[in-house]
Amino acid sequence: MNNKVDKRVIVVGAGIGGLSAGIHLQLQGYQVTIF
Repeated sequence: MNNKVDKRVIVVGAGIGGLSAGIHLQLQGYQVTIF
């Protein structure tokens, strides 16, 4: 059985806050898409 969980996040806003959140989420193992 495959227990892999896809962790995906969309961050809306490419300002300093959105980019910072995206970096930190990616370091936690999330696949991040920034709009």
